[in-house]
Amino acid sequence: MPDKIFRDPLYNYICIDKGVDRWLLDLINCPEVQRLRRIHQLGVSNLTYPGADHNRLAHSLGVVHLMQQVLENLKRKCDGEEVVKAARMRLLAAALLHDVGHGPFSHLFEPCLGIRHEEWSIAIVRDPTTEAHQVLAKEDPYLPDQVADLIEEKNPKPPIWQKALLSSQLDVDRIDYLRRDSLFSGAGYGHFDWFRLISSVEFHGPDKDLVWPEKSALAIEEYIFARFYMYQNVYLHKTTRGYEQLIQAMWNRANALRRNGIDVAPVPALKALWEAESASPNEFPVQSYLDFEEFTVLSQIQEWRTHADATLSDLARRFLVRDGLVVIDPPPPSDPLENDNTEWEQALKGVICEAGFTAPDYYCLGDTLKSKYRLPYRPEPEEENQTSVNSIRVLIPGEHAPREISDYLDRLKAVTALAADRIRYYVPKEVREAAMNLRAQWPSD
Repeated sequence: MPDKIFRDPLYNYICIDKGVDRWLLDLINCPEVQRLRRIHQLGVSNLTYPGADHNRLAHSLGVVHLMQQVLENLKRKCDGEEVVKAARMRLLAAALLHDVGHGPFSHLFEPCLGIRHEEWSIAIVRDPTTEAHQVLAKEDPYLPDQVADLIEEKNPKPPIWQKALLSSQLDVDRIDYLRRDSLFSGAGYGHFDWFRLISSVEFHGPDKDLVWPEKSALAIEEYIFARFYMYQNVYLHKTTRGYEQLIQAMWNRANALRRNGIDVAPVPALKALWEAESASPNEFPVQSYLDFEEFTVLSQIQEWRTHADATLSDLARRFLVRDGLVVIDPPPPSDPLENDNTEWEQALKGVICEAGFTAPDYYCLGDTLKSKYRLPYRPEPEEENQTSVNSIRVLIPGEHAPREISDYLDRLKAVTALAADRIRYYVPKEVREAAMNLRAQWPSD
């Protein structure tokens, strides 16, 4: 049998032709890619949804599978064979490697380390010491840079349609993770007609921008609402966000103790990170970053559970035994235009101190939900600046220019309008009642 077959719960079979894409199998077998088996796709969401234990490698293979299908479709349409053939290798490689720079628990450690995972994905692809780079360069010496250019968000070099397939308002990455995260969480919100979306997209205009026919408008609508529901119910779930805040508080406490000369017994990978003072690819070796994995963090948390510092050991215990923090919404602001929670936050810390917690800064955790993350779709508002990267557009019979989907389906405007950022606080369960009483007694004007 010429194909390598991966069994997958979403697509049943993911096939790679050994004769045509042997290089892709070599890329999958690189240690940088295999490391993704040990990175949870949904961070700590398994503390909320016990089935959400799937990993970044399964997702990356799913993105490769969708990229294969959409390229085959585009090749058959609008004389796209030569265009697709020239770009196929770099697009499949970028589909597999776009998440290779993720740290422990995916996005969770990005604020701790002060980095974005895309920076590290690009660094890993470009670093000549990585096997991923070597496999790409063996096929084409220009291929590593071409793949890195596709992954880099604001890099203008790749054609717009190639950027749009990998990272846009509707791309193969989002199609896979919405369906995969819905399946494994059991939440059931990520259902939409994905096959119509990848089989009906087509080139438009001399730049071969991507658009969909009018008949796909309802499938697009399904996709947008699926994304809205998944964010509301899974990605921004209050329990999951609470454990994310807990890990970040633990990290900050350990780092503060270390800076004050207190030994926090860091494991080697963590010690190397802290000694570098920066996790930026410009200042930290790629191989050392790749050593920083989830089992590194879990081993460290286990060590911190018995640390002499009461706050650090308690935060570690809470994470390991799933004794998390609870969410408290701040009282309505007296002046909606200011929305300043400084006094409320200080009063809340006072309640925490009264309950016997000696370091309230690590037990009163503000979590800001940015409006841009709560919206399922944010199109470019200026029609002349709309592309397939920043907007989803459909071709309407009789109209020369494609129409942005929320302009065509007015009901979508309800989930595309910007709203104010929202903040909520996490506190120990032991002070929930006192915090609720404080909120109830807080003056309204």
